[in-house]
Amino acid sequence: MTIDIALDQEAALFFGTPVIMLRPEGAADVNAGLARQILERAGREPGVARSNAGGWQSRPDLLNWGGPEVAAYRGWLERAVRAAQRLPARRAGVEEFRLSFTAQAWANVSRAGHYNEVHTHPGNHWAVVYYVTAPAPDPARPLSGRLELRDPRPAAPFAAAPGFSFGAAMTLPAEAGLMVLFPAWLEHSVHPFFAAGERISIAANVAITDYAVGAQPRPGDQRA
Repeated sequence: MTIDIALDQEAALFFGTPVIMLRPEGAADVNAGLARQILERAGREPGVARSNAGGWQSRPDLLNWGGPEVAAYRGWLERAVRAAQRLPARRAGVEEFRLSFTAQAWANVSRAGHYNEVHTHPGNHWAVVYYVTAPAPDPARPLSGRLELRDPRPAAPFAAAPGFSFGAAMTLPAEAGLMVLFPAWLEHSVHPFFAAGERISIAANVAITDYAVGAQPRPGDQRA
């Protein structure tokens, strides 16, 4: 299935890369509890190092931490995954689909100068970022803490047509309460963060284990 968009009768956009952006209701109260829980863990557990340059990253067991805030996050994560997997069903002209997936999530705490190197999430289908806190960046550093998604077409910048942004990266600002889902194979990074306080986020890997367009869910399907 290709995600393409008809612009008019003579033009369409091919090779679309879906990016889902959600802003759940009631996020402010949930985020306050998540921030307390994450900072408490960061104060007593050593962090792990993966793509992060500086900062603290938890083990990928956040979905097992418990508590109402984590339960709310789990629901938002499922909503984002379903929004992405609904696209092929709608392309086929139906709304029903069967979906099961597994997920792992971890917390990130960044302070001044911390960033994430360019990376992908191999072995997964979707990568998800959720912002718990996002202090206003220094106006002199407009890229501070922004998520960068790289154009996945390697030859795109070789001969970019006038007026088109082929090959250009897309950057998204960190906003508390924003969830961003994109293909796990898409190269991405986080620009160095420069602001007072902590930039707290939750990242997740999602692997689809069962999916069928036009099928009803099976009893007991596991969603996360």
